[in-house]
Amino acid sequence: MQIMVHPPYSPDLAPCDFWLFGYLKRNLDTYPDSTSLATAVTKELNSIPVNEYQKTFQKWIQRMKLCIEHRGDYFEHLM
Repeated sequence: MQIMVHPPYSPDLAPCDFWLFGYLKRNLDTYPDSTSLATAVTKELNSIPVNEYQKTFQKWIQRMKLCIEHRGDYFEHLM
């Protein structure tokens, strides 16, 4: 097992920042105004296919490698 130290609160390495929030925003546009936000978000989170999570974690590994290669400097433009 390898532990990778990374900058705290780095949006480049946080799956919520580089994937989940955008995914939710794109898919929540389809919910009518009468649906509560909490219900809509819960429904959307429960409907995310497993392969989406798998792709995201593969991307996460690529991002960690880039972070290491660039010694924690900004690397988003390389993705």
